[in-house]
Order: sequence, then C-alpha cells, then structure tokens
Amino acid sequence: MSQKNYLGKLIAIDMYNCNIEDIKDPKIAEDILAKGCQETGMECRRIECLTEEGKEEYSLFALCKQGHVTLHIYPEMGFMVADMFSCCEGSQPAELCRYLRQAYDADKSKITLLDRGDFGSKNDMKPTHRSKTKLIRHTKNVTQNVGDKLKQVMLKPRSI
Repeated sequence: MSQKNYLGKLIAIDMYNCNIEDIKDPKIAEDILAKGCQETGMECRRIECLTEEGKEEYSLFALCKQGHVTLHIYPEMGFMVADMFSCCEGSQPAELCRYLRQAYDADKSKITLLDRGDFGSKNDMKPTHRSKTKLIRHTKNVTQNVGDKLKQVMLKPRSI
C-alpha cells in the first residue's frame, strides 16, 4: 500500500432535488448528519444549527475530531450543499458523502475532491514564468531604424 502524501481530504458536494420532508426540518437533518458521522468514523463532537429569521434555509456545522462537516440547506429549492474535511486516521469522508446522498434521496449531485496539504507533488503549484518579450512598439522602432540604415547603405552611391 502506498503512503499518502497529503494531510486530509476535502469533499464538496451539491445535491439537487433532495427529499423535501427530510431537509425541511432542521432536527431531522441534524439527526441524519449525526448518524452519518458516527457510521463513517468522523467522530462528531458537536453539531450547531444556524438559521435566519424569516427564511427557511439553514446551516448545520458538525465539529469532528480533526475535521468538520458543513451543510447549507435550501428546503424551498430541494437543494443542499455539503463540505466534508477530515485528516483523522480511520475517518471516511467519501462514505459520509454517499450516506448523505442516499439519506436525502438526491436525484443529482456534483462532487469535488481535493487533497489538502499535498506535500508529495508540485503539480498543483503555480509555475513561475519569466517573460523575455519586448514591447511591440519598441521592436517596431528598432526594426524601422535598422531598415532605414539598410536602405541608406544599399542606396548610397559608391564613392570612387
């Protein structure tokens, strides 16, 4: 088995057409999140729910051992966004992702995976570029001056 060269894994998932009844009630969503964290080794320590007065949307934050899970839920649209991060040995954020998709009965989902703290490769580092080009205006002037000098030499009558 190869050694991992990163600290943790981040998974972002957008879930569309979720079961409205399950995401409408923050208490049911909190219970689903707690059970999912327990079953996937995320070791949830505490869950907080934030709501805005007069709005149906809300957010759940699960503070886990060496990680977190955030859910942003929009019941009126049947839409949910989840971010899962863990650098804890034995945790399975990808399994939590699958669990949430099934639990909320999402019709469609978009998933983004990211290794955080990737010390093993430089592929994700921005390369350094150095430019050795000159301004076009400057090049044009130099070319024109050289051309003028060449004409003078070529058209100059030979002295005897």
